[in-house]
Amino acid sequence: MISALQRFVRYTEEHMEETELWMLPYSTLMLTLVILFIMFYAFSQSQSVEYETALSDLASTNPDDPRVKQLKQEIALAQNIRDFIQKNNLAGKIQVIMTPHSIKIKMESLALFDSGSADLKQDSRMFLDHLHEQLKPLSNRVIAEGHTDNVPIHTAQFNSNWELSSARAFSVIYYFINKGLAPERLVAHGLGEYRPAFSNESETDRAKNRRIEITIVRGVSG
Repeated sequence: MISALQRFVRYTEEHMEETELWMLPYSTLMLTLVILFIMFYAFSQSQSVEYETALSDLASTNPDDPRVKQLKQEIALAQNIRDFIQKNNLAGKIQVIMTPHSIKIKMESLALFDSGSADLKQDSRMFLDHLHEQLKPLSNRVIAEGHTDNVPIHTAQFNSNWELSSARAFSVIYYFINKGLAPERLVAHGLGEYRPAFSNESETDRAKNRRIEITIVRGVSG
């Protein structure tokens, strides 16, 4: 006499092929979802305005939401800055990176200052004036960071790279304040050689480390 367990095993073996058919569409669906999420992740890491625009279009189902309005303003800001850089042939000196948390503008120090100086060059003010005009109607917090390479500095004005980087960051902040931006929106950091973007092992890398970064904090009122 065949036990109930044996009948179940035999039934399972006889119908195995049929019962596993459901796995084909299921596995296809799972693979599609994995690919979709990988694409979303890749686009989000690309830090592109196009990705942000897609999110904005998706969020526009509720256009009265203030977060949607702010998202559109930030996208427009980043695109406007990029257009200005392109129009004025500044792509080799200024870079704009958009992330979910900030719009970061990286500038070579020599684009703003002479070597060893914290006084803004006259021709650098064109970009800062344009940036000020774009920031004026917004409320986002703005952070200016000064960075240097690791070559020691000791001058009559600055005893260290730390002091030089701080003075340069404050020069940018004071320029915005004098143009009318609210001081409570503005922050300055001097980081010296302690946050290098590159290795400092070559003059090319050291030049890239001598930079000013302006961070526009997204979604935060100043």
